[in-house]
Amino acid sequence: MKREKSEYAVQAVSNAIDILELLGEQDHEFSITDIVSDLNLTRSNVNKLLSTLELLGYVEHNRYTGNFRLGVKTFQISQAYINKLNIIEISIQVLQQLKNDTNESAYISVLRDGNVVYLNVIETEQAVRVLPRIGNVGPAYATATGKAQLAYYDALELEKLYSGDFEKITPNTVGSFDELKEELSEIKRQGYALDNEEYELGVRCVGAPIKDFMGNVIAGISVSAPSERMEMEHVREVVAPIVTEAARVLSKKFGFREFEDEL
Repeated sequence: MKREKSEYAVQAVSNAIDILELLGEQDHEFSITDIVSDLNLTRSNVNKLLSTLELLGYVEHNRYTGNFRLGVKTFQISQAYINKLNIIEISIQVLQQLKNDTNESAYISVLRDGNVVYLNVIETEQAVRVLPRIGNVGPAYATATGKAQLAYYDALELEKLYSGDFEKITPNTVGSFDELKEELSEIKRQGYALDNEEYELGVRCVGAPIKDFMGNVIAGISVSAPSERMEMEHVREVVAPIVTEAARVLSKKFGFREFEDEL
């Protein structure tokens, strides 16, 4: 959609940004005719703007179809922005809301060499709670937030990490590489992961992945609670939808866009 004019705006710059935003809104290329129609600009104006944007690397011209898409320069700028974001600071509001919505402790974590590292927590006020895991490092395959991130690793990456014997943290911990792969496939399909007393007996957790503007998984968000407050029916019907929505909101803060073929 074309933006409103302002007496302070340089119209050519505004029109160029309109084109970039249009190209970024959908997961497909646009023809000049599409751009002219959608933005109500003249064909001559669009041609000039596209030529300049292409010269500078902000758009690319598909020589086979004649259509246009975002160029690599836009991704470089986006990546520079993402690199300056502090994941702990950016996630605080979402974690707070997740804690409020579930009344349980909410965590943000990342993966490092096959282990999950907990970066921050907003604790529940309930008297019985899970001990905070901030700074803890443990095998990702035994945690909800770890498995939620591992689900997006390719087979070769997983094999490098877990081709050897599995340490069973509790009797419920996954016991083999094949078992892990099967579970990760289901996690990717449903959009969330469950730690069913696999890292700590008496504790259940639900986790979901955080994605950046390229669709890469960069972190995980989760809630943890004593298993008596986190019964399986409650997980499926209440907690999992809340956690996946929190992951969607936080992913959006990192530039992730859901296209129709991903929904």
